[in-house]
Amino acid sequence: MMHRRLRLALVVSGFLVLSLTPLTVQSDEAEEKPAQKEPEPVAPAVPTNTGLLLEPPLDLSDFTYDQFVEMMSSVGPEKIRKPWTSPVVTLPKHPRADAKGLTADEVTAYMMQTKTLFDEGKAIPVSDVGLISTQEDVIRRPMLNHISGFVNDVVRVYLLVQKTSSDQDWGYYSIVQDLTVDPALDYYAHIKESGPHFEGQSCYKCHSSGPLAIHPTREDLVLDAALNAAFNQHIAEQPRSRPHFLTEQPEDHGEPLTLKFCARCHTQDEDGDRAALFQTHSHPIRVLVDFGYMPPNRRLKPEEIAELKAWLEEKP
Repeated sequence: MMHRRLRLALVVSGFLVLSLTPLTVQSDEAEEKPAQKEPEPVAPAVPTNTGLLLEPPLDLSDFTYDQFVEMMSSVGPEKIRKPWTSPVVTLPKHPRADAKGLTADEVTAYMMQTKTLFDEGKAIPVSDVGLISTQEDVIRRPMLNHISGFVNDVVRVYLLVQKTSSDQDWGYYSIVQDLTVDPALDYYAHIKESGPHFEGQSCYKCHSSGPLAIHPTREDLVLDAALNAAFNQHIAEQPRSRPHFLTEQPEDHGEPLTLKFCARCHTQDEDGDRAALFQTHSHPIRVLVDFGYMPPNRRLKPEEIAELKAWLEEKP
């Protein structure tokens, strides 16, 4: 991947601010790359009636595509539906070539930088009505998401710009993956007017291993299906990571899920592909398994569903 030049690093009001040369959507024309297989389309979200969901799947049959486009465009039509050659934007090189662990100011700077890029129309967002967020037991109405990715040699940064269909204002949320350490560290924050408010515990409930694949609630409730598929491939290739609770003491989540059909990938063993799952992750587990996205290569058998349901319902 090509990297744009870093021109200057400043410290403003206690935050490291990266001053960049104009950044555009990454182009692959100047690099020779082997042909890559096209990512598989994202499967339509269809419940499999496992009995795992706490509420019936939300009925959005009256929510039209035109309504969806109008609501998504309220973030600023110039910021979305961007042409792309890569599903993520390449960031300039990090100012510390030998970094072994990012500072809090550096993490903050990356979050603010990517928010600015989105606001300036320089991101490549996947725009959808999210399955997992829309199926929340409390919300129960369309959750509108614009999700963008950014990379360089030391970080993967994800920006979520989100609101419900009945809200007026868009909220900004970020995950920064620090790749300078092994395993990578995930920082989570709600970006407010005063800057990022780090809140690992609440974000960790859905993001045990960093960003999740994007699954629209309905096949037509995504503005660019090919971008969605390519972005999910980028997420699938992320390294094993662990959460970093920057301003909080990590909660005691009890015993991890050890059922072999989940723990084959989600394990406390550092050789596993993804981090361990706990009961605090029950919501995404219920949704992703019921809609057939997890496990990724097969459906659970009835007896396995029964085992998982019993584990989810255990009292701590």
